[in-house]
Amino acid sequence: MPISKPRAQDGFSLVELTVATAIYSMGLGSLSLMLLLALQGTSEARLDTTAAAQAGSLAESILMTSDAAGHYALPPAAGAISCDHPRTCSVGEMATWQLDTWRRQLAAELPAGRGVVCQDATPADGDADDAACDGEGGRVIKVFWEQPPGLAGQEASSARHVLRLP
Repeated sequence: MPISKPRAQDGFSLVELTVATAIYSMGLGSLSLMLLLALQGTSEARLDTTAAAQAGSLAESILMTSDAAGHYALPPAAGAISCDHPRTCSVGEMATWQLDTWRRQLAAELPAGRGVVCQDATPADGDADDAACDGEGGRVIKVFWEQPPGLAGQEASSARHVLRLP
């Protein structure tokens, strides 16, 4: 009887399976990280879009009631003014009511959302605690909010959106 060669075994060895699993896991981990970064970017974009929409909304209100433009920048003390029916309110009361309503919407839609209307020659400065309005230059709407903490232990940061009024 002739001696036959042993047949080559079909399939994968344990080392090949381990290497393939490690490569697959690294790819899946990278994909997960990309998904998290995309979600974070989407969240930041949503907050910036909300701030821009709110600033644009107030700008339209200011432009529609041009007689009250100064009242938005220096509103009287907020009180229990309700101008649901504009015919019963003065121009100043209407401006105060709209500004109060707008600020409540900012607080509800943006994390730590705050806003101010002022005259500022350098509108790109300031923060939520100090808007840094210098009283010079044109009128601007500044909206401030807190960006949520990011990946890798980043702390929450403040963000701003500025809209210059014509």
